[in-house]
Amino acid sequence: MKHACKRVSQLTSESFDRKLSLTETLQLKWHFAMCGLCRNYHQSLKTMSNVFGHIREHDLKENIQLPDEARQHIQSVLEKEK
Repeated sequence: MKHACKRVSQLTSESFDRKLSLTETLQLKWHFAMCGLCRNYHQSLKTMSNVFGHIREHDLKENIQLPDEARQHIQSVLEKEK
C-alpha cells in the first residue's frame, strides 16, 4: 500500500468518528479524484456504517440485546486480536 493510500485509509476511518479538518477533507477529496481503490474503500465503509446504524436503531427501538454468551464470545475474540 502506498504511503498516501495508507494515510487516506486512516483518515477515511477517522471521518466516521470525528469531524475532519478542512485540510484533511481536501486531502481526501483530492486523493479520491485520483485513486479509485481508496474511493471504493470509503464508499464501502460508508455503506457499512449506514447499514449497521439502521440495525442499531432498529434494535434499540425493539429493545433487542445480544445474549450474554454471544457478547462474551465476541469480547474474547476481540481481545485475542489485540
